[in-house]
Amino acid sequence: MSGSLSGKVAVVTGAGRGIGDAISGRLIADGAKVFALDKMLPDEPRERVTYIETDVTDPASVGAAFKAVDDKAGQVDILVSNAGIQRVGLVGKISFADFSSVIATHLHGLFLCASEVVPRMVERGAGGAIVSIASTAAFVGLPGRGPYCAAKAGILGLTRALSLEVATAGIRVNAVAPGFTRTKFIEQGLKDGSLQEDWMVARVPMKRLARTEEIAEAVRFLAGDESSYMTGQTVVVDGGWIVQGIPEAPTWLQTSAS
Repeated sequence: MSGSLSGKVAVVTGAGRGIGDAISGRLIADGAKVFALDKMLPDEPRERVTYIETDVTDPASVGAAFKAVDDKAGQVDILVSNAGIQRVGLVGKISFADFSSVIATHLHGLFLCASEVVPRMVERGAGGAIVSIASTAAFVGLPGRGPYCAAKAGILGLTRALSLEVATAGIRVNAVAPGFTRTKFIEQGLKDGSLQEDWMVARVPMKRLARTEEIAEAVRFLAGDESSYMTGQTVVVDGGWIVQGIPEAPTWLQTSAS
């Protein structure tokens, strides 16, 4: 533990598993007090994390969760909006309910949580950091994942707009866009056949999937003072996937590992 976030209070949504759980662990490691908001409580809760059962699509549930944070900590310095779900289906076949649930969890969840923390941060007068988890799906098209692509692109737009609204209050708003990462989402895609690991790895210049801890490191950077002059930005953590113009470059165009 470095203690560099000592005295800071962080709220992380969707923190019961996967990337959210890794983010909680990373913030704790630097001394932050973490509140994890999730619809499902983890089977193996982390020590020093306070779990609050929350539906981020429900304004009343979100409001109650932040009231509980007020009662226990009296402040929020960091918000990490990570909660998300996946529904796979083609436009014309996927139901409106499924489409709406994806948009609500990702995009409405960010809006509702930010709507709670911004007034608190402004009133306290100590600034703050909001970090949302977007995706490379905000930049590229993924067939069958229209709701997910739309939601993640919306997160980037809201991140940019919100960053301008709160900049003079000392609140920074940024996003992290992970590429293929070993999470429940990926396992779900592998199971239903909508994703194939060899297909994914072949398109990543670094030839592997990300670990959740690697995404958490980027979030930690944006949540801390190390990124004090960054706002409205998106940090892409994807092993080089979306910048690759030639998906399978010949060997003479690649630097040898030796």
